[in-house]
Amino acid sequence: MKKYLLYGTTLAVTWIFVTGSPTLPTFVQGLFFGIPVSFAFRRFYPGDMSLYRLEKIPYLIEYCGIFLESLLVANIEVAHRLLRPSKSVNPEIIEYSSNLDHPTAVAMLADSITLTPGTLVVDHVEERNKLVIHCLNSDCIDQTRKDIQGLENLLQRIFG
Repeated sequence: MKKYLLYGTTLAVTWIFVTGSPTLPTFVQGLFFGIPVSFAFRRFYPGDMSLYRLEKIPYLIEYCGIFLESLLVANIEVAHRLLRPSKSVNPEIIEYSSNLDHPTAVAMLADSITLTPGTLVVDHVEERNKLVIHCLNSDCIDQTRKDIQGLENLLQRIFG
């Protein structure tokens, strides 16, 4: 199957979500515009399209689920700290050694950490592949490291 057909179909499904109209005419309209656009930009697609890449989709879905769960928990915790000022805030800077080789995987991990309230990636030491992370609460550092390790393991499966 040609890559541009798959990408055109993906654009058509995206068009359904953008318009908010899950009907057959909307999908056909998305295909009508999506396939020519993806055909025009076909030389910019990275690598080959193989079934091996499709096998990684369950790991990507699991990654999104775990990230959304940690995002929800972190939002509730930060909101609780804001609404109850009596809870102490003990910020701390930690270093996290990553085993990820792929630059996109490192960027996804850093972005996931930064998007989660209460943590922020301050720096990436490229020579040692370490992330410098600011944590809002030093009491939860072990749990934070465990959560980051779980995300890193899934990214290793996706990009490894």
